[in-house]
Amino acid sequence: MPQKLFALLGCTLLLAGCEVLFVANTLVGCAMRPEMDILPRELPAARAGEPYWVRIEVVDTSSPLTGIHVSPRQPLPAGLTLEHAERAAHGVIAGTPLTPGVYPLRVYAGSYGTQCVGKKAERSYRLEVLAAH
Repeated sequence: MPQKLFALLGCTLLLAGCEVLFVANTLVGCAMRPEMDILPRELPAARAGEPYWVRIEVVDTSSPLTGIHVSPRQPLPAGLTLEHAERAAHGVIAGTPLTPGVYPLRVYAGSYGTQCVGKKAERSYRLEVLAAH
């Protein structure tokens, strides 16, 4: 009987040690992930009445994205939209801007969590829409 008890106790400690190692490995792995970033760092100027297209890329993500969005408090100018396919690491600002001016906007993105919590990134831009020719 004592041999079975010691064997059971030994297996329990061994398995508990595996869990501790797994949790520690996960925590260290989560802490060592790089911060996500949104590129490009600056947006090229647009011209009113002309088609505009720029790719927005999210880099250093270890899991698929939940989305790339433009803040409603700092939106794109009329005529432009940000399009993003779920889980893709990029999106596109496209359309035909209507009104010249300088537009501050904020783009943000988030990733799904797996063993680690999802990450977030944001970037503030200044989009200049030039007058039509």
